[in-house]
Amino acid sequence: METMNFTPPLYKQRYQLVSELVEKYRARKVADLGCAECTLLSRLKFCSCIELLVGVDTDLELLKENMYRLSPLPCEYLQPRPSLLTVMLYHGSATVKDPRMLDCDFVSCVELIEHLDAPELERFPEVVFGYMNPAVVVITTPNSDFNPLLPGIIRFRHWDHRFEWSRAEFEAWSLNIGNKYGYRVEFTGVGKGPPGSEDLGFCTQISIFLRELSKTTQTESKDSDTLYKLVYEIVYPSLKDKNILQDIVLNEVIYAAECERRHLITSQCDDIEQEAENCSHNERESLPTEDNKSAKASFKPKKSERLEVCKIGGKLRIPLINLFSIPKVQQLSGSLQQLQDILQATDRVMLSACGSSVLYPADDHINDD
Repeated sequence: METMNFTPPLYKQRYQLVSELVEKYRARKVADLGCAECTLLSRLKFCSCIELLVGVDTDLELLKENMYRLSPLPCEYLQPRPSLLTVMLYHGSATVKDPRMLDCDFVSCVELIEHLDAPELERFPEVVFGYMNPAVVVITTPNSDFNPLLPGIIRFRHWDHRFEWSRAEFEAWSLNIGNKYGYRVEFTGVGKGPPGSEDLGFCTQISIFLRELSKTTQTESKDSDTLYKLVYEIVYPSLKDKNILQDIVLNEVIYAAECERRHLITSQCDDIEQEAENCSHNERESLPTEDNKSAKASFKPKKSERLEVCKIGGKLRIPLINLFSIPKVQQLSGSLQQLQDILQATDRVMLSACGSSVLYPADDHINDD
């Protein structure tokens, strides 16, 4: 087990590197093989470019225990993503072919390969690079050269590790895969040792595979037998969903209309207060005192209305063009016509007969114009 203190923790450094690469290559379908507690997936779901996020692991109970970490947060319903996102968890192995994994753009294997038995490790490259053939593959694994710096390490860092490679062994394995399947390989790592240990490399060594050849055409159909078992699937709220988009636009319109109603109420209250103040001031001016003779009136200017509205038949008439001028409403609806279409499709707000204004309930103490 790793006992050296890294800042930030080593696992966070791994996940940060993977997240940055996903954003860099704008991957849309991302798979994390050996996703375990779904920690990396719960971070990757915030990458705006991802539309389909897939996790695969052989431990079914572990997936069931952690799958709800991938559920949308309450704030993600209030502020939906602009793009689509579906998250899927599968019970399966990285050494087994499943046609649902064929379209991946990006595959991460974080601290996975050292847990594979020799026959599985032999099948792994064919499944990931030959069959799935994504544009980018990231593999991280312990660097055994670094182990002398980790107190308490006798053989391996974890009881379930089948092996731990030196940098030379890992680089040779990675380059062999790259040459065979048409990938360029870059090497890096995370977890620097103390000063003077630079020749031992990073605590975690990492290979980044970038596909150089065009994607291999698979003869196997997506309709062929699937071997992974779907454990969890969730579709995130998105503005691409017309119903969600409509609700968000309606909320913004209703909020703007309520602000206008309150603005008019406040303006009328200010007018009444100003009138009373003016009357009181005039009375004071009429008194024959030196103080009152030199007193100056203090007038409150009438607040200008932000929207051209009027009250007709107990409702405020708010021009649609003014609602569309609100930046968020304009961004969400796209055009004045689409805004009108959204409002006409709901009974949450009422439009005027010509569709040019929103009719919003007025408070009883707002006087008719």
